[in-house]
Amino acid sequence: MVSGLAGFRGAVSLAVALSVPQTLDSGEPFPDRAFIVFVTSGVIVVTLVVQGLLLPGVVRWARLPRDTSVDEEQILAETTATEEAIEALPQLAAEQGTTPQVVEWLRQEYEANLATVRARRAGTDDDPALLHNRHYTDLRLALIATKRATVVRLRDESQIDDTVLRRLQAALDNEEVRLAGREQVE
Repeated sequence: MVSGLAGFRGAVSLAVALSVPQTLDSGEPFPDRAFIVFVTSGVIVVTLVVQGLLLPGVVRWARLPRDTSVDEEQILAETTATEEAIEALPQLAAEQGTTPQVVEWLRQEYEANLATVRARRAGTDDDPALLHNRHYTDLRLALIATKRATVVRLRDESQIDDTVLRRLQAALDNEEVRLAGREQVE
């Protein structure tokens, strides 16, 4: 039903109507050609209006399932990429000469991210990994707001210059955008 209403609406009909010759082989004008084009155009306009107005209601009535294929592919890609990054972490850390504390911190961060992605795959909104991630993001955003208010206050008290304020606000904006993108992924 939805496909029928959303399909073509007269493109072929109009092409056929316009292909009617203006004159016959005898040189006389084709009888009622203008009427044929007019009626065809009228039918096309009516179907565009009627079907266009009915389509949203029919789509709601049909209760089509949500297309989750893109979300599933994204979760697959995130899971695979994170798992492979965790596997490569020891070798890359050795190549970079990274300290064990940094390696452990990154491993924990990536494993927490992996748990969040797996929880999204399972579709449970109250999963501890998702709640932990939401709490982390909410707290970080609240801390950014506090830092922002503090640097504005320092500027208002003439303890820092406008240039310093703009630099700090740019850094806070970047962090906030990064966290907002993280929220959307969840």
